[in-house]
Amino acid sequence: MKHLISAALSLAISCPVHAAGLAADVLLEAAVGYTVKIKRTSGIGLNEDSGSSAHATGFLVDKQRGWILTNAHVATRSPTTLSISFKGQSYVKAKRVFVDRLTDVAVLEIAPTAIPATTREAALQCSEQPRIGTAVAVFGHPGELSYTATRGIISSIPWVFPTEVIQSDAVVNGGNSGGPMISLETGKVVGIAAASYRNTDDKHSTATSLSEPIPPVCKILDLLRAGKDARFRQLPVAYATAEDDDLPIVAKVFDKVSGFDLGDRIVSVAGQAGIRNASDIATALRGQTQPVPVVVERNGKEVVLTVISEVFPDVLATRSIDFSGLIISEPWRLDRAEFNHERYPVIDFIRPGSPAEITKAYPGYQLVAVNEQGFTDLDKLHAYLSSLPENADARVILKAPTDAGQFYRQYHHIVLPRGSAGWVKPQ
Repeated sequence: MKHLISAALSLAISCPVHAAGLAADVLLEAAVGYTVKIKRTSGIGLNEDSGSSAHATGFLVDKQRGWILTNAHVATRSPTTLSISFKGQSYVKAKRVFVDRLTDVAVLEIAPTAIPATTREAALQCSEQPRIGTAVAVFGHPGELSYTATRGIISSIPWVFPTEVIQSDAVVNGGNSGGPMISLETGKVVGIAAASYRNTDDKHSTATSLSEPIPPVCKILDLLRAGKDARFRQLPVAYATAEDDDLPIVAKVFDKVSGFDLGDRIVSVAGQAGIRNASDIATALRGQTQPVPVVVERNGKEVVLTVISEVFPDVLATRSIDFSGLIISEPWRLDRAEFNHERYPVIDFIRPGSPAEITKAYPGYQLVAVNEQGFTDLDKLHAYLSSLPENADARVILKAPTDAGQFYRQYHHIVLPRGSAGWVKPQ
């Protein structure tokens, strides 16, 4: 079985690779200045977060605003306390400005006055992806080490569902998450270290490293600086890709009015031609609050559609309900139109030691009904749960996936004490 291993979970080893380019010692000395340490403490995990505490890496990209880039899995989408320090400085409190629902990218903010006067911003390579074979260094704080680098080359820039990533042999390990991947040819940051990939069925396999490319991140930063909406948007379709061709092909249409047909090949979105994969579509749609032109290839001809994209709620503004340790959220998965068209609330997290922990509830299950009443609106669900008598039990029906080959779903009936129904806010 293959796994993507979060870089925040694993240890660091250096991998010496000699490459032509700028003097590595000069580039890494500069990286010491703009790279930061991040401490995170969490108690609840929402949107697939673990609810754990960790240390990780980030880097300064806007000194005037006090903005730090890191991973979404570092910043988390959950109630979290974050603090940041530059080398030799004390930790200061940070807040989240933006956390993405698709790419592993987040923007944090600290008081600009907390940034050392001599510190410079990291230079970002926004205009293009780095070439395969480019010598790079990943910089950060793996394990219990601080301000260290691993070296390698960019091996590929594949589309690994659901996004395009940079693959390299510059080692990424626990604590490196959110750190800069620096081109040793230009000195610019070309990626954000995110994860390691390894085929765990092969005892002799070596992990390869994955990083988030910088060009899509630059668009996010530009939109945020302009006060515009940088949230993830998607077209009302599901995509299929071929084995050696990532160009998106329409596999399912969720909105017939959009004009899409099965088999349409998407070649241009919002004026951005040369669409290569679904990551390009996501980048083209960011900031597009009005209907956009979409060009598809259909039966050998190009057809122009005008399409309304769907925007996903701000991670930092969403709410959840804590009911007897059952953390209940609005549907947040990006393919919810296909797999939760009823829009049932979802079980996002189970509090350890709570009454919910000893039931058949599990994160990812959908809440179908409470006391034989169905709910798709969290406010109405919260009002109902709060109205129950103090000593009342709640009969909950949950919809779950099943391992039985004959069925797609199974349903569980659990009983929970009323307790108190409180709001959980992620920020």
